[in-house]
Amino acid sequence: MDFNNIAHKYDSWFLTPLGSYVDRHEKEITWRLAKPRAGEKVLDIGTGTANYLLELARMGLDCTGLEVSRKMISRALEKSESQGLNLKLVHAVSEAIPFRPNHFDLVISVTAFEFFSSPEKAISEMTTVCKPGGRIVIGILNKWSLWAIRRRIITWFKETIFTHCRFYSYREMKRLTGATYWGTAVFAPPWLPKFMLPVFEFLEPYLQKAAKPFGAYLVVCKKL
Repeated sequence: MDFNNIAHKYDSWFLTPLGSYVDRHEKEITWRLAKPRAGEKVLDIGTGTANYLLELARMGLDCTGLEVSRKMISRALEKSESQGLNLKLVHAVSEAIPFRPNHFDLVISVTAFEFFSSPEKAISEMTTVCKPGGRIVIGILNKWSLWAIRRRIITWFKETIFTHCRFYSYREMKRLTGATYWGTAVFAPPWLPKFMLPVFEFLEPYLQKAAKPFGAYLVVCKKL
């Protein structure tokens, strides 16, 4: 998938009511597992337009992002400069991370793993550049969610960014990563009307426990 084609409109969805709900709950559970701390060195693999990396910068972390799309990098730089935040952005692939071993305290990747050509190699690279005692946190689109099912059905009829991606379950991610900690978020269905959002805002913390395998967003954490 050529993400250069969507770089100009990538952030606009997060400004919608549903997009804002999704973004907020995805970040909340990601930070809960990642436990970012000011002063730490973090690498965000598949950083896109730096949605997560900018928030980590605001928390006081030393932020580096890796991205395959040059237009995404350009957009991320525009955002960081307008907000007065310092990001180090590198054009590279997840299967060949250009940093020395044991360099980062925290390695994250959010909704990018599904598009990696060699997930096993990517995990090996993440492990290499992460310090002993560090954390690797990967957020993905959950295979057993209504969102994934809808996206897969749509690809039967037309080309989308999800046509060539792979959705994963927790069992598959645990087998790949050896992760111990995990959780899911975002239980509102993708077709939810705006007036129903407050209902799912209220239900979200309960569903994260009662319907844990089925949230749209799945995040796993491996501690080294």
